[in-house]
Amino acid sequence: MDKETASKNVIAFFDLDHTLLDGANGTIYAVQMVRERLMEKRVLLLVAWYSILYKLNRLPREAVYKKVLDEMGRYTVLRMIEMMDIGFERYIVPRLYQGGVDIVREHREKGHTTVIATAAGEYIAERVRAQLGADEFIATSTPIKGDHMTSEVTGLPMAFMEGKLDMAVSFCEERGVDLADCWFYSDSASDLPLLEAVGHPVMVNPQLKLRLAVRGRGWPVMKFDEYAVFDRIERPRSVTTEEMNQFMTEYETSLAEGPRTA
Repeated sequence: MDKETASKNVIAFFDLDHTLLDGANGTIYAVQMVRERLMEKRVLLLVAWYSILYKLNRLPREAVYKKVLDEMGRYTVLRMIEMMDIGFERYIVPRLYQGGVDIVREHREKGHTTVIATAAGEYIAERVRAQLGADEFIATSTPIKGDHMTSEVTGLPMAFMEGKLDMAVSFCEERGVDLADCWFYSDSASDLPLLEAVGHPVMVNPQLKLRLAVRGRGWPVMKFDEYAVFDRIERPRSVTTEEMNQFMTEYETSLAEGPRTA
C-alpha cells in the first residue's frame, strides 16, 4: 500500500463469500438448518443448483433472495435472528480467514474506512463487520412485514454485480471519496463492475473466470487459507432497516436478561 494512497480519504471494500469467508454464507446456513431439521432436505438440492449457477456467474440473485426469504418467513424475525446468531458463532466465525482479519486491520491502521460489501443479508454483514472490526457495511436490506420477513423484494437494492457497484458509488459520494482512490478485495467475476471501478482492485482466492477475465491487467492476487482464531465473539451494532434494528434491539435485550437456549 503506497504512502500517497494511505494519506488520502480512502475506502477499502471487502467481499464476503469465498473472500473473507471460506465458502458461501447462504450455503453454510442452509446446511446448518437442514441438519437441525429446521428446513427440508430439498433445500440442499436448490443450494447445489444455485452454487453451480454462481460459479457460472448466472445466478438469478432476486429469485434466489425471494426463495431464501420465503423459507425464512416461516419463522418470526426474532426466531430467525436467534438461529442466525447461533449459526454465526458455530459455523461462520470458525471459517473466517486470518488474512481477512489482517488486511482489514492494515487498512484501518492506514486511516482508511473499511467496508464489508456483500450480497448477503444485512444481519450477517453486520455480524462480520463487528467480528472483523471493520467500520461499515453495504448489503442487501431485509424486507419485513409485521413480525416476519417477506419476499416482496421488487425494487429492493441488492448488493450484487452492478447493484453492489451502485451502492459503493453512493457510499463514496456521501463521503466525498473518489472510487479511483479506493480498494476492493473479491474472489468473483460477478464483482467485476466494482473491481473495474476502483483504483486498487485485488483478487483474493480468485475464480478461474475472474482470472481469465482480467488476464494481462496485472491485478494483484492474494491467497487466504488460514482460519482466524478470535478471543471473543463481537456483538452487532445496527443495520440499515429500521424494523430489523428494532427486532435486533429486542433480541440483544433478551440476551442481556438471561441465557438463551441453543
